[in-house]
Amino acid sequence: MHSQNYYSELAKCMDPALVIVLSEHLGLVAERPDDSSHSEHISQSGEAWLLACEGFSELEKSFACKLEEWRVKWEERFKTENTAQMLAEGVEELKKINNARERERRTKDLYHSTMHGMVGDAQKHVVTLNARAELLQEKIRKLWHRNCSSDSYSKILPSLEKAFQNYEETFFSGVRESMPQYSYQKFVNATTANCAILNFYFSTIFGYVAKMSSNLCKFYSKKWTLYARGFSSRQNNLPLGMP
Repeated sequence: MHSQNYYSELAKCMDPALVIVLSEHLGLVAERPDDSSHSEHISQSGEAWLLACEGFSELEKSFACKLEEWRVKWEERFKTENTAQMLAEGVEELKKINNARERERRTKDLYHSTMHGMVGDAQKHVVTLNARAELLQEKIRKLWHRNCSSDSYSKILPSLEKAFQNYEETFFSGVRESMPQYSYQKFVNATTANCAILNFYFSTIFGYVAKMSSNLCKFYSKKWTLYARGFSSRQNNLPLGMP
């Protein structure tokens, strides 16, 4: 019963049309379980696997460098604009305000006049990385499909992968869109903490974006090296993507 509930919940994340296609392929396999001339490594593509391993590793390194450039650029800008002093003075003014609504309004003003541009720049980093990852995975997907045979055995994994595409896109869209709210809330928290607000907030956002970027690349690497390994009745020898 527990397994049925698990699969039912999983199916809710899948494209209904592709669930039907996947069920048809599974049904045909069940009817003719021995009707396969390549049962050892079904849907395996060494080329797609290698592209996923190397491609997402290179993408992660490339965007780590770009994020470092972002950090240096904003550190220099903050020094030039004396942002640390502006924040310190702004926070001291906030502490004098007793009215909650007025304090919230002034906090937003302080955020937009000091940190909003940096956060917007960081969000562009995440959006661009996600777009590059999408292009790379589409390249891997096409290569993998070309390497897969046309029988039902070989269509099981491609159908499964395609069924989750909409859910995957929605999930990462939610991650990207949550960043402004996350960043503002962290700013609010920083204004009430006894710390050097600029250093604390800047390192928090930098760490958040760095982790998000790394996790995104690792997710796609693991995903595609898993799919490109294919499946068989025996253990597959290809390892699983980025550590």
